[in-house]
Amino acid sequence: MNYELTLNHQFSARSEAEARDKARQYASRHLCIRPVTGLVISPLAVAQNCRSFRRTKKEHFCVFLLDTQNRIIDKEIVSIGTLNASIVHPREVYRSAIAQSACSIIIAHNHPSGSLEPSEEDLRVTKRLADCGRLIGIELLDHVIVTAMGHMSFRERNLL
Repeated sequence: MNYELTLNHQFSARSEAEARDKARQYASRHLCIRPVTGLVISPLAVAQNCRSFRRTKKEHFCVFLLDTQNRIIDKEIVSIGTLNASIVHPREVYRSAIAQSACSIIIAHNHPSGSLEPSEEDLRVTKRLADCGRLIGIELLDHVIVTAMGHMSFRERNLL
């Protein structure tokens, strides 16, 4: 889990030792530690959020809508296809992103075959969605393929 620490406090002190002491006292009274929820920081986090369809027999295509700090606003399954294909149109992918004022998106889909290699169609769809995202101002940050055994990130492989 990720945590956030925020301190913004100014004070005067006669020495560095006194400043450290005052800082410790301030932190012990005002420190608030809270988990940062919904933050997508890695392809692994995306894959973990795709547990519900990693092992299915049909391709599921999902979009994660993110705010300006890469926190998940929403997750939506856009398409459920066949054993080896899923029909994906930019209009369907970006509809919720526009409606919910998402800053960026991450897309993910499963490969029922278990292969983590992107197909030619995966590459074409990703390029088309990235191009559409640039046009409308909602960046496609990554495309993650998930299987029962693992995941693969287009961003990490420099395919995006």
